[in-house]
Amino acid sequence: MNLQFYETMEDKSKKYVSYLVDQIVPKFTNSELNHLLDDINKKPVKKAKSTTTDKFLKIGEDKEKLADLSKLNEKDLKLLFQIFISRELNHRLAVKWRFYQYIKYHLGLNIKSVKVNPNNDTASFIDYIIETEENETIFVSCHDILELGTFNQSYQEMVDFAKIQDIIPDIIIIAANKSFRNIPTDEKFKIINTEITPELWIEWIEENCSFDKEDLLIVDNSELKLAGFNYTSMDDLLNYIYKYSNGGQMLIYKQSDFFIGATEGDTEVELIWKGIMIK
Repeated sequence: MNLQFYETMEDKSKKYVSYLVDQIVPKFTNSELNHLLDDINKKPVKKAKSTTTDKFLKIGEDKEKLADLSKLNEKDLKLLFQIFISRELNHRLAVKWRFYQYIKYHLGLNIKSVKVNPNNDTASFIDYIIETEENETIFVSCHDILELGTFNQSYQEMVDFAKIQDIIPDIIIIAANKSFRNIPTDEKFKIINTEITPELWIEWIEENCSFDKEDLLIVDNSELKLAGFNYTSMDDLLNYIYKYSNGGQMLIYKQSDFFIGATEGDTEVELIWKGIMIK
């Protein structure tokens, strides 16, 4: 269910927001809600040895103790609304906790235990270790926008962690709100002596994008030329151009099927966006 963003709601009273947040399913247990809010609010966590799994906390074992959301303050209710209902917050921690809700009722896993990494102020790329009743181990890494660099860093951290702990995962899941298109979806992670193809869990993909992965994207008549396969959406493309250009009037063209050479000779260049970027 996607509702309007929090700031555009006419009624932002605690009573109404509490009602909306109470519709989130599955319901939070006390421990889940406490860990979630501590993580999102970046409350400091007691540091544990980085070479052990002690820093991971078991979560969700108190299934019979559902949290009372009416006791939350307005700030925390707003956070829950923005993460789970309007889904307007898409930073890494928001993705991390939406994924946790997702595995509880969508993946069909026979889960024995879930351990969460609560160290929100670290650069760790392993967010969950999940164990199933079939004795399978799952590593999960969560991101806001999945880039090739962070994809490779996640891989290296899992390799190092597995060697130290002598744990070989059966499944690896990389979760993100958005993803660049150059992520190698068929590349295997070699962890100790086992090769595993990671599963990508992407929340949002633009269905009717103005370009596709084989297009060359040309900004004005400048030297800034981009590959279509690096971008999931027009918003991603515009954000990149805004960051790496001087702004001003912008024209973006696409040269279709440039990277597969589907046509001989010069292909048609089509205008797909024009506007002014004020910096």
